[in-house]
Amino acid sequence: MVRKEGYESTLEALYRNNESLLIISALLFFIPLFIGYIFSGTLDPYLGYVLKEFKKEIVKGELKLTVLSIFLHNLQISIVLYLGGIIAIVTVVSLIFNGLFIGYTASKYPLMDFIILVLPHGVFEVPAIIIAGAAGFRLTSFIFNYISDLLFGEWYGSKIEKISYYFKLNYEEFEESLLLFGISVVLLFIAALIEANATLLIYEYLKGII
Repeated sequence: MVRKEGYESTLEALYRNNESLLIISALLFFIPLFIGYIFSGTLDPYLGYVLKEFKKEIVKGELKLTVLSIFLHNLQISIVLYLGGIIAIVTVVSLIFNGLFIGYTASKYPLMDFIILVLPHGVFEVPAIIIAGAAGFRLTSFIFNYISDLLFGEWYGSKIEKISYYFKLNYEEFEESLLLFGISVVLLFIAALIEANATLLIYEYLKGII
């Protein structure tokens, strides 16, 4: 019971400390998503080829609809979002692009079909993307604060001691970025399990009764 409460308090603190970053990440994903859906015609010259190549990979079997294949594909996106935090603009651009692409793709199918096909795994996958984006921004914050302390912090000891001291001082931010990324990975794995094994079954069942 104590351990469970410990986990809950850790997650609560993690959310509280990163709430603003999660909101920013969500906005950078959802606003482009709606833009991609509404202005899909305008985006055809830019995203039409990307969607065509994505479909081709599935048809050719280059992108298999297995748990491992789906997980690894989405994990690549999550890694880019996280490590993109080294240069924050990479995380920003990745969130915007993924939002635009999903919105654009949704516009090319009957809306209800798209929702039924995406919702079962999307309830895990979309939060995973947003959390990975927030992890990237937290990594950006850690790097900025760490370098600022190294450059401008007063220190009278050795350089090695200075590097170690300020790393420890800012370590909590780095740790939070890793925790957020870890949560994203877990959610992506759950999403891959559902997408590979249940999404089509749910779609066929719901289409049969709607």
